[in-house]
Amino acid sequence: MKNLLLPFFLTFILNAQAQTSSYLVIAKIADSLYEIGEYNKAIPYFRKIGNYQKIANSYEALGNYSDARKYSEKALSGDESNPKTQYDYAKFLVRLSNYKIADSILEILQNKFPSNSNFVYERGLIKEVQKDSTAIDLFLQAHQMDSNNLNAIYKIARNYIKNRKFKEAEPFIERGLSVDKNSSRFLTLLAIKDFYTEKFHEAISTYTILISKGESYPSLHENLARSYSQTNQFEKALEQYKILLQKFDDKNPKYHHEVGVLYRSMQEYEKAERHFNIAIGLLETPLSNEYYELSKLYGWNKNSKNEMYALRKAIANNPNNEQAYYHLAVAADNYFKDKKTVLGYYENYLKKYGETGRMRNLVKQRISDLKMELHFISE
Repeated sequence: MKNLLLPFFLTFILNAQAQTSSYLVIAKIADSLYEIGEYNKAIPYFRKIGNYQKIANSYEALGNYSDARKYSEKALSGDESNPKTQYDYAKFLVRLSNYKIADSILEILQNKFPSNSNFVYERGLIKEVQKDSTAIDLFLQAHQMDSNNLNAIYKIARNYIKNRKFKEAEPFIERGLSVDKNSSRFLTLLAIKDFYTEKFHEAISTYTILISKGESYPSLHENLARSYSQTNQFEKALEQYKILLQKFDDKNPKYHHEVGVLYRSMQEYEKAERHFNIAIGLLETPLSNEYYELSKLYGWNKNSKNEMYALRKAIANNPNNEQAYYHLAVAADNYFKDKKTVLGYYENYLKKYGETGRMRNLVKQRISDLKMELHFISE
């Protein structure tokens, strides 16, 4: 009997080995095609071996979300107990913006594996994309579960920075950089923190490191320019605004305005005037502030006529610009020889602002002096 069964067992074993070998060959071909992005060619091979999750992933990569979802559900129904399959399906649902079901799957996984902080972190991401304020609670929970979860640490630090809680952000930024001192995302948070807490020299140092790492985006160059400006490094500030104008937006009135302010500080008045005028030309909103800044430039150059023109423009664009009214009177004082005309400008200011005006005491004193001068002239 044993001799009769031996050929059968040998045949069975050989067939099983052949099937295993064939499965491995097909799997290897499928994986190699998948890895180089040949998803359409990989799918038939994955079908032969019944790897529904890889079929789903292939369809997703091709943008065919309908078939991707169908095969994800097949993979899940055939392997519901596999946490990896459930996790992949939850992440796929997030990409489809099906947050409710994704969160419920992750919550099940969280309950099954209470020490796995990543499931809690992923739930936090879902809350964050929905602008749900409880996201930070989940990130903090993930951090409590695993103090080395850098993604959770980053999200916590970023949340604190966003809400201007700079003191609370510090230990999380420090922790992130202690693990990876070259981390661009943590260096960015450090630079922002230093910038908004007015530690401009420190901010400059960190932003310079980020640039050396190839980082370049508007807020980086804007904050670095402002930091240079605040530390009186005007030429370096100008370099950053030139990058902003050349690389990102040469029609941004704010950039031209700041360049004008810098050139004015460097006493390069023609360049300052040019950029103030460009800003005025680009602005579609009320121009009062731009004209007021331009008037100061003319004032410094003792060009009272143009100063008055710019101040009138400032007032026309904003009839409540108190500083413009006051400086218009001062400019008139410098320009007109007729003291009676000058008196009218100061009285205009007092008529509009009276006892609420910030410059009322100076104006009252000047009115008194002018009236005395006119009295002596009339005698």
